[in-house]
Amino acid sequence: MERVDGRKLRFQHRRGEVLAAATEHALEKGLDDLSLRKVAQSAGVSHATLVHHFSSKDRLVAEVVDQVLSVTLSLPDLPRDHPDPIRAIWRRVTDRRARRYVRLFVAITGHAMYGDPALAKAVADSMRQRNELIAAGLIRYGCPESEAQAVATSLVSTIRGLLSDLFATGDEQRVTAAFDDFAAEVERRVLRGFA
Repeated sequence: MERVDGRKLRFQHRRGEVLAAATEHALEKGLDDLSLRKVAQSAGVSHATLVHHFSSKDRLVAEVVDQVLSVTLSLPDLPRDHPDPIRAIWRRVTDRRARRYVRLFVAITGHAMYGDPALAKAVADSMRQRNELIAAGLIRYGCPESEAQAVATSLVSTIRGLLSDLFATGDEQRVTAAFDDFAAEVERRVLRGFA
């Protein structure tokens, strides 16, 4: 019979609280400022408790990244039966609550480009999933299947680039105007059943 660790059971519920605190810390400060001691302090737990739950900073960062990707991916694809589906995506990702997660996702993408294989895989998987969802939505709105993946990739990449511009400059009016220009071109060119 396997021995049950009473202490582990007693503090098992804290793991979720600690992960939520670590994610909140990363949303506010980014990944560069993420340390076990700082997260322990903001979560109101000891450093030892944090190490008990996550064993290392790398493990903690991996789980924070999983949380951020799951929230970012939970932003839906092109909404069904929406009169303006492409701009609806823009409104979702620039919404104040979503913006925090998207900003950290953009930062995670930057970290992934510098060689962390696990991070690079998570980001690549996230991008593929998002592109597939968007492509399926585009097809529903009349985009030819033969063009859907390319248009979805352009849409997701344009959004990501414009969001990077927005986060760096804060120039919401200019960046939104650029997105509107891009969306109008996509609608004109490929969303034949859009009207």
